[in-house]
Amino acid sequence: MKRLVLLALALAACGRSSATSSADSTAVMAASEQYRQAWIDGDTATALGRVSNDIRIFISGVPDIVGPDATRNLFASEMATYRVPSLTLIHQDLVVRGDHAIDIGTYEETQVPKTGAPIQGRGRFMTIWRRENGEWRIIRYMLNELPAPALPRAP
Repeated sequence: MKRLVLLALALAACGRSSATSSADSTAVMAASEQYRQAWIDGDTATALGRVSNDIRIFISGVPDIVGPDATRNLFASEMATYRVPSLTLIHQDLVVRGDHAIDIGTYEETQVPKTGAPIQGRGRFMTIWRRENGEWRIIRYMLNELPAPALPRAP
């Protein structure tokens, strides 16, 4: 009888873990969508609201961005210089463990400078999220651009 009770408790704990993990995955994806939409809307405050004070951003060809002040400067500068009418994230892998989540995927975006022609960008991203006071916030963010797809050769 004791073994049956222990088995029942273990199964119940597994079920809660799975439900919690599913709820956490959903919450991380919702936070990611809020962050994405903030860039499309040019909403610096909302984008910064999804970022931890412990933030570190790593972008190809740019010195590391560390901390909230450097991040605020980067976001404000980018949003003042470009409009982002299109930003597609393709989430390829999401790993949630406790209060941390890793989101890996690719992005495609269109940036329209205040003056000049639109810029098409595509690349890979890895975002590490941490639950802080019940909210999911980005603590590490890495982007690497990918080259434009090769055009098909003429026969």
